[in-house]
Amino acid sequence: MKGNKGFSLLELLVVVAILGILVAIALPRYFDAVADAKRNAQKTNIAIIRTSLEVYRNKNNSYPTDTTTFVNFLKDPNYFSETPVCPYNNTTYTSQGSAPSPWDETNAHILVYQGSAKSYTLSYTAP
Repeated sequence: MKGNKGFSLLELLVVVAILGILVAIALPRYFDAVADAKRNAQKTNIAIIRTSLEVYRNKNNSYPTDTTTFVNFLKDPNYFSETPVCPYNNTTYTSQGSAPSPWDETNAHILVYQGSAKSYTLSYTAP
C-alpha cells in the first residue's frame, strides 16, 4: 500500500475543517462590509438630495411644498443626472408626508419629506 498516491481521509478532513473555519471568519465580515456600503450609499444619496434641494430653492425661490412636487423633483434631470435609487431595494425613492409606523413593513425604505416654501425636513425610514 505504500506505493499508492493520494490523500488519506484524515488529511482531507483536516483540509475541510480549515476551509470551514476560514469561511466562518470571512462570511460575517463580508456581510458587514455589504451592510456598511449600503448604509454609506444611503447617506450619500440623502446628501445629494439635500444639495439638489438647495439648487431647486435657488432656482424657484422656494422648496417643493408637497410630496408630489418632491417626487417629480427626484425624477427631474435638471437636478439629478440619474434618478436616485435606494441601495437597499434598488428602486427609486417614494415619499410620503408623515413618518410611517415602525411596525409597518410595507413602508420600509421611504423618504419622508415635509416642506414649505422656506424650509423642509427630510428623513429616511429603514426597516
